[in-house]
Amino acid sequence: MRTRFRNEADDWSNEGQKITSQELLDLIRRTIETLGPVVVEHWYYRGSSAPNRVVFDDYDDFVAYLNEQASAGDAIDVWSFVRVCTQVNQLTSGKCPDEDGLVPKGGAY
Repeated sequence: MRTRFRNEADDWSNEGQKITSQELLDLIRRTIETLGPVVVEHWYYRGSSAPNRVVFDDYDDFVAYLNEQASAGDAIDVWSFVRVCTQVNQLTSGKCPDEDGLVPKGGAY
């Protein structure tokens, strides 16, 4: 993980939860292995921009993302996809129509 810059007014210290701690990495690995994908929201330190949102179903891809895309100070939020994305809290769903505006009533999905 690289350091782009560090604003000392933000009170950097050794305290605080680190996404790279072995405990958190193990939790993410176990979640991917036992439950399935994780949803990641990546907030950029002093980025003044919307977060990047990514879904990972492979632990090594998640770690590679951290190493290649994240910088010191970025905030990484992680959720279990199967615990968050349920029928109960689904916003909506639908099928894509063909050129005539028709959608199948059935289908293998």
